[in-house]
Amino acid sequence: MNRLFLLVCLMLLSVSVAAQRRLVVCDVETSDPISKVSVSSSAGTTISDSLGCFSVPDTCKSISLSHLNYESRLLHLSEVRDTVYLVSKDFGMNEVVVFGKGKDDGLRDRINSMVAINKTDAQLLAIDPSSGGNLLGLIGTVVGKLIPKKHSKAKRREKAREILENY
Repeated sequence: MNRLFLLVCLMLLSVSVAAQRRLVVCDVETSDPISKVSVSSSAGTTISDSLGCFSVPDTCKSISLSHLNYESRLLHLSEVRDTVYLVSKDFGMNEVVVFGKGKDDGLRDRINSMVAINKTDAQLLAIDPSSGGNLLGLIGTVVGKLIPKKHSKAKRREKAREILENY
């Protein structure tokens, strides 16, 4: 009795599997399969796999196919053999023309004020470490930065006065 029940269940299962229709969705231009196509029918909604395949029950009379990059399509199953082709949407843009107003001299000044760099820092940045650089020049630049400039200006003024007085 159990064997008979099991046999009947297997037969019903095979009939329901046989009542499925397997279709493939492809691009009309390249004939490449399209994955993730939403397929709606009276039996419900399904999505095509990575090979573009999906199954629909034979009881359905029509299906609706939709994808983000392709035009939607409504088909009667009597019209379809095994492959459904979709047409890609045209996402082309028209030509774009850009006009400018010329140079803004104030812009350069604003940028320079934001990234202001003094002469010593520029010299330090200009040294190429791969060439070995000028070690004495680097030491002189660093030491010159450490000595307060007020004293050097004062000394220069004194020397200038002495020269003028002795002249």
